[in-house]
Amino acid sequence: MIKALSDIQHDKHGMKAIFHVVMGVIILFIGNLLASLPVDLFYAITKLEASILLAVIRPVLEITVLSLLVCLYISKVLKLPLGDFRICKPKSIMMWSVCAFILPLVVSGFFVFMTPGTFSASNFEMSKNIRIMLRAVFSSCLVAGITEELVFRGLIMHVLEIRWGKTIAVVVPSVLFGLLHIFNMNSPNITDILILVIAGTAVGIMFSLIAIQSNSIWASAIVHGIWNLIIIGRILEISIEPSSAIFTYKLTSESKLLTGGAFGIEASLPAIVGYSTVIAIAFLLLKKSDGKKADSL
Repeated sequence: MIKALSDIQHDKHGMKAIFHVVMGVIILFIGNLLASLPVDLFYAITKLEASILLAVIRPVLEITVLSLLVCLYISKVLKLPLGDFRICKPKSIMMWSVCAFILPLVVSGFFVFMTPGTFSASNFEMSKNIRIMLRAVFSSCLVAGITEELVFRGLIMHVLEIRWGKTIAVVVPSVLFGLLHIFNMNSPNITDILILVIAGTAVGIMFSLIAIQSNSIWASAIVHGIWNLIIIGRILEISIEPSSAIFTYKLTSESKLLTGGAFGIEASLPAIVGYSTVIAIAFLLLKKSDGKKADSL
């Protein structure tokens, strides 16, 4: 373990750390692919229509496969304890669980009650509503919350922390996190990409500071997952485009600062204000914790 740690710390140009960062991103894509293949193959062979069961099976496989790949990579390739990567029981779990709900509810409430738009409800059959809710819980919430936090705030962040310290470890994965979400946009322009990178970096820093303050990626996974459940789970969708959500609040504003442009309200100014508020809280808690440690020495 000491040798593996030393190899990363004393690598002159940091190429080993960069290699492990790239491997983290590759693991994220491979985990998704390996989990999807058996499910897609089954439906291709049987010619069955996608069922409610699929909304549960695929996410469970994604979480299982990705978690196994990350843990194996850390323990067998890096030869370091999982706890060093904050894959362990969190502290301050109650506080961050409350924050997980307050943040998206306040942002959603701002749009619904403070911005012009029209509210509508779908006329979907019950089976479709159930599929949407299951996907919201299992795919949007659990898969994204667990797998992305394992990779970005677990594997990648700690490798960079070993080589370059906490500041680089917080900022670089956060920028990378924002950049990778460009692939989720349809026909973005430069302005849309810039807005996304700013918002994506801010939310990445927020998750990183939560993981550091709680000493666990599970606290950031809770905040990440609940945000996705409420904001992008398609139970209530707030956007400028027609929606296939159960409930929709269609914004009438054309301001990209308000709507978030091509990426949606996650990249909007109100959301960025929300991220920044949580960042400030996490930062103050870290400073307070550091002060107590200094006083005890």
